[in-house]
Amino acid sequence: MFWSTVLGWYYQVLAAKLGVATQRNLAQNCREQFTPKSKYTLWIMTELAIIGSDMQEVVGSATAIAILTGWSLQVGAVITILDSFLFLFIHYYGVRKLEFFFLLLIGIMTVTFCANMITSEPNYGEIAIGLVVPRVPKGSLNAMLGLVGAVIMPHNLYLHSALVLSRKVNYRNRNAVAEGNYYNAVESAISLGVSFFINTFVIATFAVYVINNKDNAVDTDLNLTSAAAALEVNFGTPAKYIWAIGLLAAGQSSTMTGTYAG
Repeated sequence: MFWSTVLGWYYQVLAAKLGVATQRNLAQNCREQFTPKSKYTLWIMTELAIIGSDMQEVVGSATAIAILTGWSLQVGAVITILDSFLFLFIHYYGVRKLEFFFLLLIGIMTVTFCANMITSEPNYGEIAIGLVVPRVPKGSLNAMLGLVGAVIMPHNLYLHSALVLSRKVNYRNRNAVAEGNYYNAVESAISLGVSFFINTFVIATFAVYVINNKDNAVDTDLNLTSAAAALEVNFGTPAKYIWAIGLLAAGQSSTMTGTYAG
């Protein structure tokens, strides 16, 4: 996951450089540079990727609403879809205000998932080793591919190349472009660094659960709903609701960025 994050940062830096240097986002550059066949193929592939990601994100947010309120998943999904479009209207009042709202959601995710990890008491030494030495234990190839896909999402590259255009950079000045690229790279490193820690908090928390129950007659093949129940059984009722609040923030922010990218 760490090296996927590093690679994702590299791609985001390239997308930001393209936006700053050409004053066009990645989608506009693709439209201008490629043949009609290539650009329509890219567009369809990207839309399918966004739909695939958004489905997971809406389900995650709907599950969180179901855990917190007891309502059905269908009701939670409708609420998620409606409030995503409602929140996206914020960008008409300025991109900075929308970014601040995302920052608030990410802050909630960071605090809640970190609290759950601290409660679960994972082996921090093993986590540190895993940071430096990437390894794929037997039977975990699907999980590894899932992590790579969750970190490096193509539609976020289109989005990132567009968001940098809201920064005031004199693209005719070589030094100004270099400075803009530098600060965009730093900003991407910070945001992806935070996402890396959030992912680490979640994985470490449930790794403890799986390790503690591997010799018991307990189903360790978790999904979003059973994960909440597992947290409640192992770490107390507060852990369940902390997880749900973090999941709601994660699902909501991801749904909004996916929709915005589309």
